Amino acid sequence: MYYEDLSISPVKNNHGEIVNFIGIKENISERKALEEILYKLANTDPLTGLFNRRVFLERLTQESERISRLGGSAVLLMLDLDFFKRVNDTYGHAMGDEVLRQFADILRKNSRSIDVAARFGGEEFVILLPSTNQNEAFIVAERLRKQVSDIAIEHPKGIVHITVSIGAAELSEHDVDGEIVLNHADCALYIAKDSGRNKTCWFQDVK
Repeated sequence: MYYEDLSISPVKNNHGEIVNFIGIKENISERKALEEILYKLANTDPLTGLFNRRVFLERLTQESERISRLGGSAVLLMLDLDFFKRVNDTYGHAMGDEVLRQFADILRKNSRSIDVAARFGGEEFVILLPSTNQNEAFIVAERLRKQVSDIAIEHPKGIVHITVSIGAAELSEHDVDGEIVLNHADCALYIAKDSGRNKTCWFQDVK
């Protein structure tokens, strides 16, 4: 199987009638492969393979516009790995990168095709859950939190464990501005961290 570019031109006789067609084919597999590489470089985080911040913000805007037109709701989860700096300081940055990759893998395995998971920066991640209510989102958040707490990576200095704090906010017809909802989730995240970490906190709970 390969990608092909096909150009078809008609062949006419002296009376201007089409009597045949000529097709010129070109194998463009290398070009398509390069396009895929460029797409990944422009849209994904190179370490984790998740979407990057720019793509996430674009999808958030699209979801805000959809809800504004059609109604419904979505939930935004902001996740931050607890004491991640200690992992880098104690076990080295290579181990820190491995923790980030394993965490990203958990996000992928728990995401639907319509969900948008992204690395927002450093050890901070976000997930947009379209067509999701608060109860459904809470189940997702708690499942993620528990799976992260089960991470155990062997290292000569000992077993590396990690936990995650999660802030959640709802995107709805009454609160449709994506940037504001993102700030709400961020606020809830820091309340979760300030109140002991390794927990999920909803924005309305901290108003």
